[in-house]
Amino acid sequence: MPFDPAPFTRKRFFVTERGGVDLRPPSTRREFRFRLLFVTVIICLLFLILFLRLWVLEIFQGEKFTRLAEDNSIRLLAYPAPRGLIYDRKGRVLAKSRLSFSITIHPWNLSEEILNETIDQIGPIIGMRKEEIRERIAKWPTPFSSVLLKEDVGLEVATKILERKGSLAGIDVKTRPLRYYPDGELLAPVLGYLGEIGREELRTLRSKGYSLGDRMGQDGLEKVYDGYLRGEDGGWQVQISNQGQRIGVIGYRKPIPGNDLILTIDKRMQEVAWDSLRGRSGAIVVLDPRTGEVLALVSSPTFDPNLFVPRISKTKWSSLKEDPLHPLTNRAIQGQYAPGSIFKVITALAALEKGLISRDERFSCSGTFPFKDRVFRCWRKEGHGELNIKEAIIHSCDIFFYQLGLRVGVDNLVELSQKFGLDQPTRIGLPHEEKGLLPTKRWRKDSLGRGWYEGDTVNLSIGQGYLLVTPLQMASLMSAIANGGRLYEPQLVKEIISSEGET
Repeated sequence: MPFDPAPFTRKRFFVTERGGVDLRPPSTRREFRFRLLFVTVIICLLFLILFLRLWVLEIFQGEKFTRLAEDNSIRLLAYPAPRGLIYDRKGRVLAKSRLSFSITIHPWNLSEEILNETIDQIGPIIGMRKEEIRERIAKWPTPFSSVLLKEDVGLEVATKILERKGSLAGIDVKTRPLRYYPDGELLAPVLGYLGEIGREELRTLRSKGYSLGDRMGQDGLEKVYDGYLRGEDGGWQVQISNQGQRIGVIGYRKPIPGNDLILTIDKRMQEVAWDSLRGRSGAIVVLDPRTGEVLALVSSPTFDPNLFVPRISKTKWSSLKEDPLHPLTNRAIQGQYAPGSIFKVITALAALEKGLISRDERFSCSGTFPFKDRVFRCWRKEGHGELNIKEAIIHSCDIFFYQLGLRVGVDNLVELSQKFGLDQPTRIGLPHEEKGLLPTKRWRKDSLGRGWYEGDTVNLSIGQGYLLVTPLQMASLMSAIANGGRLYEPQLVKEIISSEGET
């Protein structure tokens, strides 16, 4: 078979100047070099044009732009988002926002002459002396931001300023929503109040989007659900001349309202409970035993949360804190009291659960109960005679439960009390809840330095002695008794609804 060299000669190899091998023919390599040169020239031309443009702006128009920068500035006019509304279970408004007017001045880009003229004119309108305004500007904590002169002024004052806006350089009338509680003190223990964020608080809150002067919940549901209730602020970016006048609006961001809360509270039931306590110290809690929902929660005396809007004066704050009736204390969750006869239910239930008494067994009550070196008495001096456990509960016979408590013993009473949560907070979701005091043998030894006596058990069996509970703990206990033994965590909030209507 003859030798065919064609398969070995179809591809040609070219040795490059650097000794490498290039498979491309010379014509292809020349074309590639030409394209590379063309692209390089284009890029250089673009950079040259950009450089010439910057040079022209700097040399021929630099003075113009410098003058514009000096004559004008960009200012952000913030508009706080409306706080979410709070409703009762039937849609009645418990907390909302109202429109308010605040007067601010932006003095930083005003000449001294113009600033003096503005201060001279604005002072009499808002009821501030020149020295006050000067001091406010000098002590303002955030330089180059608008200085608040007067907050929550009337419509008449705001209108007067707007009518003279052309001659009041740097002055702005800002609208902002402020919290309003239509029913005043009726729901203060539940709703709480708002307060202004100070510098110390801001150190930990800045990362969460808060700014100096923002208002946040300080107590009650306003505090617990602050993150839901507060919205996202919006505002305008405006161009301001060196005369302090607005030239135009550059941008706008719409504020997003906060989420609304629907509570389990029934306002009508709250009013009935409040009226029954008016003028007296105490607390009332109403629970739905089927769900644990709080229908009413009243503490008296209390305070009007509108006092904190826009901010409470030092005099009023001191008056509230020093009031001997403690209106800032929510007695329903913070007040600690001896439960008294309500606790007899625990004593009876512990005895029945342990099989220490039958329903028919009877104890005798003569009005007095001599025990060791003491004499314990029944609330009814003449006594109740012979009673079984049902009759003893109906008549709340002390001497019956003295005897039953001694049979049950302190350990069994404590064990059942713990099952009903009397040694811990109910977790209702309100700040500062107390857990009361459930005395035990160990507690008596550690706290008082002595052991537990049977006389202590006698007192404990009728809810006296060292035992302390909150009204809410007692309401939860009786709710569990009513529903067959299920202990619910009390609920105050049914739903959280976004500004778009989503749950």
